[in-house]
Amino acid sequence: MARISTRAISCRGAALLALIGSFSLLAACTHKLVGRGGETMVNVFPTKDDFDKVMSMKSRGGAEGLVGGLGENFMARKVAQDTPVKIISSDSEGAQIQVLEGPNAGLRGYVSKDNLD
Repeated sequence: MARISTRAISCRGAALLALIGSFSLLAACTHKLVGRGGETMVNVFPTKDDFDKVMSMKSRGGAEGLVGGLGENFMARKVAQDTPVKIISSDSEGAQIQVLEGPNAGLRGYVSKDNLD
């Protein structure tokens, strides 16, 4: 019978603990998209500038608000709520995210902070 040294066992144990620790860190870094007001889809804008332009137009109301609403439909990708995302960077209005799962996996864009959990 071959003897396994205690050094080999302790190295394997340390490697296993490091692997478990890295998985828990990865899980802690994920967030999910949240639909508000009964919405089941969340708008993901290509850039923060696009988000700012659309929100500015919508806030003005009237014809500009209508155009802003149309722009939102054309510029933003719709992603299902509860979709796991990774926050790349954030500011006071929202975050640059990357979609981790689902049909839009890999998509990067900007979402409002109200749509993140």
